[in-house]
Amino acid sequence: MILPIKDSVGGAIGYKVFNRVERYLKGSKWCYYKSNSEIINILGNYKNSLDKALESTDVLKIVSDKTRAGSLIKVNLQSLPKGMKVDVKVIGPNGKDIYFNQQTEINSDEIGVIAQTVNNWLDVYEKNIPYDARVIGVLGQQFTIDIGEQTGIYNDYTIKIVRPVRKQRHPLLKEIVEWRTMPVAEAKIFHVGKTQAQAKVVKYDRETLIQPEDWVLISKTNSNATIEKLKYAPIKDSMNDKFSFGKLGQLGLFLNLGSGSNTISGGSLKKIGGFTGGIGLTGEIWATRNYWIGMDIDKHFGSFSKKEGTFENDSNSLSYSAFKMKVGYKYLPLGFFYGPQVDGYVGYASYSYGFDTQESDEITAVKFKGLMVGVRGSMPLVKDTRIYMLLDFIFKPGYSEEITIFGDADSTSNFNLEVGGNYKYSPNMYFDGGLSFVSNKAKFESPEREVSLSNTNIKVGAKFNF
Repeated sequence: MILPIKDSVGGAIGYKVFNRVERYLKGSKWCYYKSNSEIINILGNYKNSLDKALESTDVLKIVSDKTRAGSLIKVNLQSLPKGMKVDVKVIGPNGKDIYFNQQTEINSDEIGVIAQTVNNWLDVYEKNIPYDARVIGVLGQQFTIDIGEQTGIYNDYTIKIVRPVRKQRHPLLKEIVEWRTMPVAEAKIFHVGKTQAQAKVVKYDRETLIQPEDWVLISKTNSNATIEKLKYAPIKDSMNDKFSFGKLGQLGLFLNLGSGSNTISGGSLKKIGGFTGGIGLTGEIWATRNYWIGMDIDKHFGSFSKKEGTFENDSNSLSYSAFKMKVGYKYLPLGFFYGPQVDGYVGYASYSYGFDTQESDEITAVKFKGLMVGVRGSMPLVKDTRIYMLLDFIFKPGYSEEITIFGDADSTSNFNLEVGGNYKYSPNMYFDGGLSFVSNKAKFESPEREVSLSNTNIKVGAKFNF
């Protein structure tokens, strides 16, 4: 249930934001929303001191007891010289436990932007809920849980029952940072209603019976069901660590397929090209939610043939390598990690083109390297799907040849452009795909020549949080 939203302008903004957040909660699948009409009588006695009442643990506990709401959403809005400070807090039914607490400053005072910021934080809170359902009634070996077909579960689903045994609060912020649980039993669902389901115990994990308020976890063995997959947040369980995953960084593995070319102009135009294929590895370590360190490695192979001009040898082989080491800063326009993101980064990059040396055709292995600068932007398209674009270049790249054909380059250039998207398959796995174009050029005055190398690749793969 969402509590009355407090603002610093006499409720003019809070009331409109409340209506939009309420509409979002009513349409969500991850919670049952309780209308706050039931608390009018409770808070009616605090008309002149409502703000103070909403800070009282006892009052919040009464509100939760009367409405039977498992969590209370509390939003506070504070006007800034330019924009708004948004404070979103989720409080437990005892009025004291803080399940979630985030603050954001946004450069807008538009109702829609403020409401969407609150909804974005609630989406993050959803992923932190440590269970999928709760036990609400027990009769012998059978029991009832508080989700049904509206949430996407069906008969014969296998579920696990665990019991919270201890909660750990942050010593300063008083926020719940960890739940300790113990396994109780495994069960199978045999009847599903719209908002509730009934299950029967298959086996007990210890000598204790299922009790109301025990937690329910949906087993991953239900993934073969021909329905939309539910997405569940991991639970920190000292008995069973398979429900947890890290959030320190990301690793990705890709398959690359495309084409490349090597063009020599200035005298007679000569060009070779062909298909390339290989693999790519990418990784990031997140120092904070804004600062990160990354590395990209690509290795491609190809067989090139003559496209234009006259060659003594009409074919050549290519071993292409790309390496990037970068340090970046992530700007969050809405202050929300899963919202739009703009990354700026600097680092070192090198591109190596390992051709077989053919002096008569003015072809040899070459390398471009140097200080790299880049920018990357991404934004949600629909739920669990994002699109992205990146552009980076080497600032005055260095040029070298395996054997001297043209010598030192008088000017060089490089850039890499990539567009694509990804789909969030699970909390720690993404399917990723994109189109990448790389261009490297070197110009020479004596003799007057220009060497232009380019690669166009389609990359598909997966990324994993760790």
